[in-house]
Amino acid sequence: MENYKLRTEPNINDLSAVRNILQSSGFFRPDEVDVAVELVQERLEKGAESGYEFIFMDIDDRTVAYVCYGLIPCSLISYDLYWIGTHQDYRNKGLGKIILKETEESVRKLNGKAIYIETSSKEMYLPTQKFYVNNNYELKFIYEDFYDIGDSKFVYVKRF
Repeated sequence: MENYKLRTEPNINDLSAVRNILQSSGFFRPDEVDVAVELVQERLEKGAESGYEFIFMDIDDRTVAYVCYGLIPCSLISYDLYWIGTHQDYRNKGLGKIILKETEESVRKLNGKAIYIETSSKEMYLPTQKFYVNNNYELKFIYEDFYDIGDSKFVYVKRF
C-alpha cells in the first residue's frame, strides 16, 4: 500500500482535483462533474454550514480519491454519500475502501445510524454496485427509469 494522507478540509486545488478524479473514471457526464465541483465550492464558501463533509486522500501531494457526504436534510441520523471517486490511475488498490471506511467512522462519530448511496443501474456501473455490496451495503430501493429510460436508480444502505 502506498503512503497516503487523509484530510477533511477542502482547499482551492480540490476544485480541479475533484474534476480530474471524476473525469478520469469515464462514468460521469460533464454536468454531473460540474455538480460535484460545485459542492466543493459551496464547502469552501460556507464551511460546515454547507452541510457537505469531505475526506480527501493525497498521495505524494496529489489528491487521488475523495468522498463527499452529509446529513440528509430533516434527518437526525441518516447520511447521504453524495460522491466517492478514485482517480483512474489509482483504482483497484483498495483506496476507495479506505476512504469509505473512514467515512463510516466519521458518520458513527456524528451519531449517524445509516449511510445511503445512490448509483445507476447501467451495466458500466456494475463494478460500483459490487463495490458497495462487498463493503456490506444492501440494495434497498430501485427507482425504475429514474435517470433515463432503462437507467434506474439503485439505493444502497448500511446501518450501524
